[in-house]
Amino acid sequence: MATSCAIDLSGSSFCVVSGASQGIGRAIAVEVAKLLGPKSVMLLLARNKQELAITASLCESPNVKVIPTSIDLGVATEAEMSVVLKQALKGYSPEDFANSLIFHNVGSLGNLAVETFRMENVEELRQYYDLNVFKVISLNTQFLKIFEDVEDRVIIVNITSLCAIKPMGGMAYYCSGKAAREMYFKVLAEEKKNIRVLNYAPGPVETAMIDYIVSEAVNENLKDVFNSFKNQGSLLKPEITAKKCVKVLLAGKFGPGEHVDFFDDE
Repeated sequence: MATSCAIDLSGSSFCVVSGASQGIGRAIAVEVAKLLGPKSVMLLLARNKQELAITASLCESPNVKVIPTSIDLGVATEAEMSVVLKQALKGYSPEDFANSLIFHNVGSLGNLAVETFRMENVEELRQYYDLNVFKVISLNTQFLKIFEDVEDRVIIVNITSLCAIKPMGGMAYYCSGKAAREMYFKVLAEEKKNIRVLNYAPGPVETAMIDYIVSEAVNENLKDVFNSFKNQGSLLKPEITAKKCVKVLLAGKFGPGEHVDFFDDE
């Protein structure tokens, strides 16, 4: 499939959104749900059951069967991920869907209270990479196993960050994790030319993560940067960046695994 083809979601689609309980994940799920055609299925993944239920209620429509599923992707096994995906598909076959989408939005910031040259807690690093890199790869693999016979209908969106390509002082966990994750998806796109893969960087978004940076970061410059974003009112609403993500996706002008930022020219 040519990378310049527009993407049409008006047919029946199977769509997975991870990290769907709040912020960008919730906003993307809501935006995408509006576009999906009749007999579509949306699987929402996150740990928080109550917040997931709210996202699900926002996504409900006559066209879309919404399945909120509480799962801790940081510790879930390959088998558990596979079961969750297959349960959502119960009564359907992969061939029933015109599109099979997955949005990898799950993620965390990591320890902001340790300076880069003091990083030595390998177990903490492992846990960080499990959630942000290894388990993302694993979930993606379970998804591709199910849809391998119709992979020309598969669309993968990795929610990345400017930090994947530009170092940010005080965020070694986050920057290195985002870089590793993005490169995995770039390599996948290089190998699987008929799968549409987009790395979307949403810009500085008004989420709980920003408050965490301001309160926890030991790097004063990092704190200053995000305090100025807050004070100037330049943080983006999740809904705004979600709309841009969907717009970029539907236009289909991105190259295989291309990094597209909210602020990039269209």
